[in-house]
Amino acid sequence: MSDLPSPDKGLQVERTSLAFTRTALSILGVVAASLRWLPPIGSATVVGPVIAGLLVVGVTTVEWRHRPARLSLFATERARPMTGTGALLGLSVVVLSVAGLSAIVL
Repeated sequence: MSDLPSPDKGLQVERTSLAFTRTALSILGVVAASLRWLPPIGSATVVGPVIAGLLVVGVTTVEWRHRPARLSLFATERARPMTGTGALLGLSVVVLSVAGLSAIVL
């Protein structure tokens, strides 16, 4: 079955990149909402969303810069998952959750 040519002519990278970008934008939307409603509670609660926003912007920048290199890796079927960037996106969600919980508790 590995002798058959792949019907995908490189669009997998585009779909993955678009899904990654959608996820990052949705997290940034939550960051923006947090920055909108958390400041009246206290300035310390703003630190979490700011850190999460910086993480997401940094990860998205790295993802877009490495996209052409990943395209060639996908074409030769040598691509590996970007677990580090996924972990950083997950960390940003955890930071946002902790900031929200601290706002409720405080």
